[in-house]
Amino acid sequence: MSKPFAQPGTLPDNPIRRMRLAARLLRGHHRELALWLESAVQQHVHHGTDMDHTLGFAGVLGRTPRFDVLRARRNRLLSRALVVLHNDVLALHCEVQKYEERVSLAQRDRAEPDPSWTLARQLIHRAYRQGIGVPGTVLGLRKALRHTS
Repeated sequence: MSKPFAQPGTLPDNPIRRMRLAARLLRGHHRELALWLESAVQQHVHHGTDMDHTLGFAGVLGRTPRFDVLRARRNRLLSRALVVLHNDVLALHCEVQKYEERVSLAQRDRAEPDPSWTLARQLIHRAYRQGIGVPGTVLGLRKALRHTS
């Protein structure tokens, strides 16, 4: 049975109460963030709106904030690989193609790249591990490299 109020230092069992507690704790530090959280909880409780929607995680037109974070992370990794390759986009494109052609699926599934790989290949591996794919054309790579934030 969930307690209405948690003891100091413990979290309530109910996730709604946890969110309300977080909003209350934020009020004195970041009022706007606290109001955003409180509003999301109110929408969920009073209207049954899914928390992903009320918090903005559901995204619009299939683009979620999660996708935006993963894309930015992937693009930063590709940008770092580009620097290693002396800012040569064609060399980056060749390295991406070599990765796709020569790296086995078993190696691609590994969380960490093989330490014997070149730094560029290790960065490309990490870019692929973001789970949203890596552009396979020079034009696609250039577009990705323009959007690193």
